[in-house]
Amino acid sequence: MDLICPAGSLAALKQAVDHGANAVYLGLRDATNARNFAGLNFDPPALTSGLAYAHARGCQVYLAINTYAQAAQPERWQQALDQAVTLGVDAVILADPGLLRYACQRHPGLRLHLSVQGSATNFEAINFYQRQFGIVRAVLPRVLALEQVRQVVQKTPVEIEVFGFGSLCVMVEGRCALSSFAPPSTPARPSRSITARGASGWPRSTPWPKASNTPWVLIRGPGNERHRLGPEHRCGHRPSAGVGTPALLLAARAGV
Repeated sequence: MDLICPAGSLAALKQAVDHGANAVYLGLRDATNARNFAGLNFDPPALTSGLAYAHARGCQVYLAINTYAQAAQPERWQQALDQAVTLGVDAVILADPGLLRYACQRHPGLRLHLSVQGSATNFEAINFYQRQFGIVRAVLPRVLALEQVRQVVQKTPVEIEVFGFGSLCVMVEGRCALSSFAPPSTPARPSRSITARGASGWPRSTPWPKASNTPWVLIRGPGNERHRLGPEHRCGHRPSAGVGTPALLLAARAGV
């Protein structure tokens, strides 16, 4: 099983590589990256250095272009993908179907991974992406139980990557594309205020009613409104060996 580690900086990339990561995933310092935090991520020179360091030590590098292209400027996302190919990344992690189409048409030899932002929770959806765009790997949302993961693995030829621990997102996990339209700014649909708001706009923007007989944590927003954070968002490490997944993904909310 491969260990896939996040790298929010060149220093973090080197630490992951030196401590045994089989691959690292990272993003650019712009709106194409769902973890576009101030002071983190990669510009082209840093990405070039990171690629050289990782490849010299047998570690692969995946570039996450995992937000949805804005209708007014889709070329920004297309240029990021073209740049990834030019620099020599081993795979790109995509969610936007339009960008997936662009990638498979313009760069047919590029390895495509379906991001968790693509919200593919079953084998029918994953197989659809494989038929339409030629994806070779899909990252499953963290809400799936291990038995559900096993069933997906058994019914798709696509490699399956799972998270090594549960979600910390205050959103409808695994439905990122839909949930991006509730708050005014989210990683999947960034606005000018995304850096100020942080990675998720849900606690500030979206009230949740209390579910009966469900343990939950109360989060209060700036207007003293209540927001639900349920146990499905706080689950800890879950062993995935034995369900047939070839890759285990570590996630870091700060992109480190």
